[in-house]
Amino acid sequence: MNLPDILEFIAVGFKADRFKTLMSSLGIIIGVMAIVVMLSVGEGLYSGVSSQFSTLDLDMIRVMPGSAHFGGPGSDNANRNPAEPAKFTDKDTKVLENVVGVKNVAPRSSANVVVAFRNTNSSASLTGVDPDKEEDLQEDVAQGRFLTGSDYKSIVIGYGVSNDLFRMRVTPGNKIRLYYEDRYMDFKVVGVLKEAEQTSFGGPGSDQDNVMYITHKAMEELKGKDNYYYGNFQVTVYDPEQVESIIEKIKNDLKRYHKDEAYDATTARDMLSSLMSVLSMIKYALAGIGAISLLVGGIGIANVMMLTVKERIREIGVMKALGATTRDIRMQYLLEAGVLGAVSSVIGIVLGVTVSYLIGSLASLPSAITVQSIVLGVLFGVVTTTIAGVYPANRAAKLDPIEALRAE
Repeated sequence: MNLPDILEFIAVGFKADRFKTLMSSLGIIIGVMAIVVMLSVGEGLYSGVSSQFSTLDLDMIRVMPGSAHFGGPGSDNANRNPAEPAKFTDKDTKVLENVVGVKNVAPRSSANVVVAFRNTNSSASLTGVDPDKEEDLQEDVAQGRFLTGSDYKSIVIGYGVSNDLFRMRVTPGNKIRLYYEDRYMDFKVVGVLKEAEQTSFGGPGSDQDNVMYITHKAMEELKGKDNYYYGNFQVTVYDPEQVESIIEKIKNDLKRYHKDEAYDATTARDMLSSLMSVLSMIKYALAGIGAISLLVGGIGIANVMMLTVKERIREIGVMKALGATTRDIRMQYLLEAGVLGAVSSVIGIVLGVTVSYLIGSLASLPSAITVQSIVLGVLFGVVTTTIAGVYPANRAAKLDPIEALRAE
């Protein structure tokens, strides 16, 4: 038997029992669809996060107390498990400003506070800043002005604080009261920032909109602590290509004042590298779940093929009596399984692409159809069904033609 005859014979068999063909291919269709959908969603998350991080400032280093490194290059194991986090002061600001390659050092201190406006309370994030060191924030003011070094009880609020926290808008000139633990202070709103750019995932733009800014002098009084420490430093460098070497210099210079304390310096690149590796694992874990569905479908096809061999025993006997060789019978059943897998894979891919686009549009989740996911879907589908057809094909090929013709 030549290949066209075998394929014609397979097509006649599929048409003769369409329901059995459909049911045997259903598991492969669902499995391939699951692989395509999960790989597409995983790839969408991967590329979406990557594109969001690509917009971050790569010339910015964040120096903070404690160990917050994300596994990027230059990690210092000696700083990962010390006794307590470092306590940053103006002395550390001067140390960082003297590092070669550093353009600007902006100390910050944060706290979660309760905001009271016209007998209504809400919560927001408060950040103490040095106004002279916050050029980016100065450029983001939409109404009013930014803080100055002489401001004491003045505050600049985010877009969300102005428009979303209260029933009435908070505008420049309004007064608000901030509560921190058992202390409170009244502030005059002098500026409102622009709405933060939203990402594909719904934030962090929404979080940035709920941040308020006051001077360090005001933050120190609001906290009422005996000692006032900075929460972190936003360090800007002249050349982004030298970020890693500058991080090493920063860590070495800070060791003089924080020998037994924990501190770390990270960049957006560090966070991106760690996050991308996690998302890669998630992507292939999702594909593995789809592969399990495909494996179940392969077992179902093997079962159907075994039943097919039993049903067509007399047919196999007739074919052998007419001159079909053991190789011809084996090839026919293997091709039957392979063709079934290929057709099922194509249907599964079409459904997978459709479902991926639906998920992306209806659930607001990023998805990306790639050639890799399509090729993997077809490959898994065809290979699984072909392997599933090996044992039934061997059973059919080894049947004795005389005994097969006697079968009822």
